[in-house]
Amino acid sequence: MSIGMIILIMIGIVALYIWAFYEKGKQGIKEQNKIDTQLSQLNIDTESYFLENNQIKIGIDVKQRKVFEAGLEDNVSNWDGSYHPRFQLIDLNNVIDVQIIEDNQVINKVSNSSMIGRALVGGVLTGGVGAVIGGNTARSKVTNTVKVISLRFRMNDMDHPYYDIIVFNHSKGLDRDSTLFKGKYKEILDLFGRIELVLGQEETCTNIK
Repeated sequence: MSIGMIILIMIGIVALYIWAFYEKGKQGIKEQNKIDTQLSQLNIDTESYFLENNQIKIGIDVKQRKVFEAGLEDNVSNWDGSYHPRFQLIDLNNVIDVQIIEDNQVINKVSNSSMIGRALVGGVLTGGVGAVIGGNTARSKVTNTVKVISLRFRMNDMDHPYYDIIVFNHSKGLDRDSTLFKGKYKEILDLFGRIELVLGQEETCTNIK
């Protein structure tokens, strides 16, 4: 094979890559616009209290007592040349408790005491109630690096008893003493604190001071 042919093949490969990247970008914009329209139609406040994990925005609409997860997933392990929309809307009025899970270990948990009472009366409560309300649980092992942090919502719903939202993920893990991790962790705790405050208020309340 001549050098000229090799150069032409390489140019073709680069051109194909640029075209695929461009098409994927267009598809991503289209999917993101659909998500934005959906949030707008539901009147969800996506700007007041939120954090971002890659291309996913996660936050809370305090007035509507809703937690949202909305954005685009790029699953590299099953890459098919497109983005996949991700959208979850969690009604805090139906939440039994919320956990912060760090690398498969529960490090914090807050429970909705009023919902626990209603769930027990209705016979819908899934799993154990848990002994900690708004407090910390002991970690069996503390590591220097953290790879994944998620929020787990336990629901008063037999069809959908759990919702998991990944709020931080890093394939190699970040040192917990690093500035980047500390900044991200503060965002997570701020969001968790908002959720805790909303769970502690009656459903008729519309504002957090």
